[in-house]
Amino acid sequence: MIAIALAILSAATSALSVVLVRKHSARSSAFNISLAISWVGMLILWPLALVLTDFAAINIASILLFALSGVLTPGFVRLLYYQGMKKLGAPVNSSLFAIYPLYTSLLAVLFLSEILAPGNWMGIFLVFLGGILVEWSSREVNSSNKHSRKNLIYPIIGGLALGVGSVLRKYALDLFNAPVLGVAVAYTFSLLPFVLMLAFSKSIRKDLSLKRDLRLFWIAGIGQAITWLLSFYALSYAEVSVVTPLLSIEPVFVALFAYLYLRKIEQVSVKLLVSIVLTVLGVVLVAAKF
Repeated sequence: MIAIALAILSAATSALSVVLVRKHSARSSAFNISLAISWVGMLILWPLALVLTDFAAINIASILLFALSGVLTPGFVRLLYYQGMKKLGAPVNSSLFAIYPLYTSLLAVLFLSEILAPGNWMGIFLVFLGGILVEWSSREVNSSNKHSRKNLIYPIIGGLALGVGSVLRKYALDLFNAPVLGVAVAYTFSLLPFVLMLAFSKSIRKDLSLKRDLRLFWIAGIGQAITWLLSFYALSYAEVSVVTPLLSIEPVFVALFAYLYLRKIEQVSVKLLVSIVLTVLGVVLVAAKF
């Protein structure tokens, strides 16, 4: 039960952070938003890791896996997430990202020897079906934008990277159960894509303004750090094929918070609401094994 509670709380915290970012996203780029949030997270996570980790039991292989998972997510995925949010809107983007448990569960079965019951597979299918309905709803919400369908590539590729990253994190936690250190290492290596982009793009360097973006997104950065801590602890208590579908209920909270705080810039269509219901039903089926 503690894994379920941690995963759901992580999803809610992430959704609130997303809405806070969306509120000011027009004033910055996806790159700058992602970098600011990552820096805030590192400032919070490393002091906690140094205090709460038993370094005498450290496992080098797990550290390398935490690092690799961090390059993928939050590093690469964070860039795709906020770019998708700017192009598609917060509810549509988060709902399409929610299909990543399908990738994660398949990878967990293949590489972690996890076993899924028929009900779990049905839950994953409902999450996937919800993602298809979101694609349809995105056409209605973005009907004036002829390029909107091309923008679906951001959450689709991001979801795949997120699924792979989840499996790597779970494997690393099985080797060395140190969630706080794992998040801190992942956050540190998540900066690698940013460093490479800064090195090879003059326009990105010119547009960079951490002072401005930290002022706009520091609260969201704290929320994301808490989100990742909760998700790592959830993975330390339960299988990845159970935790990740629970994390995928984030669109429910995003839609709720968007309706409450972003009515002027976001639309929540009927089809999107149906997809959210399917996602919730899928989550119930996945969690039923407890």
